[in-house]
Amino acid sequence: MKLALIGTGNMPLMQWILDDKGDDAIINMSALARRLGCSRSSLLDRIHTYGLDSAIRYYLSEQRQLKT
Repeated sequence: MKLALIGTGNMPLMQWILDDKGDDAIINMSALARRLGCSRSSLLDRIHTYGLDSAIRYYLSEQRQLKT
């Protein structure tokens, strides 16, 4: 998966290729887990099993279901 920071005018400022192995240095997993409303270990397990983008989508859908 590729992570890109986009600036004004849709110009990429920085890009990283994420391999789900040593990405903790780029993404603060604890902060992401807090934002998604889950534990860090649950998030990391889901990322390991399904990938980062799928894990984020899963926890976002869980949040939406709790709000309704």
